[in-house]
Amino acid sequence: MNRLEEIKASIQHIARANQQLGIVFTAEVISASSTTADVQFGDFIFTGVKLFSIEAAGGLLVKPKVGSKVTVLDLSEGKYRDMVIIKCDTPEVVKMEINGLLVEIDGVSGKMTLSNNATSFKGLLNDLVKELKAAIITTPSGAGTVSPATQAKLDLIDNKINQLFK
Repeated sequence: MNRLEEIKASIQHIARANQQLGIVFTAEVISASSTTADVQFGDFIFTGVKLFSIEAAGGLLVKPKVGSKVTVLDLSEGKYRDMVIIKCDTPEVVKMEINGLLVEIDGVSGKMTLSNNATSFKGLLNDLVKELKAAIITTPSGAGTVSPATQAKLDLIDNKINQLFK
């Protein structure tokens, strides 16, 4: 094949791929950050594809696992300049924030976050366990404290809270 035929074949290959691409297409994730992903469709690699499924940072974020399949929407209508992932088959992180309320499920760390602008659920549970461990108990013979056996059980509960929440 001479050089001119190679160029013609390459142009035809690109044109066929572009026809298959469309404004909605399925691609494979090759890398992902906390806000964007790089995806591959055939020979094409698209960088900076947004993860925010709703309007802007902080709405709803679904971070896909590298190697997973995603559905990409081209908001620039064929120019492939403004793209967003609208669906993924294997998420790593799902995060939603609305008016200061944050819910995050992190499949990598195996932990989650539930908080608002004032406090977090983990913080509340940790404070509760701390107060129970320091409780002064009134008995007929005077003030007492939580037994060592109960202290040990509260320590186990505290460890489980820290294993579940960020």
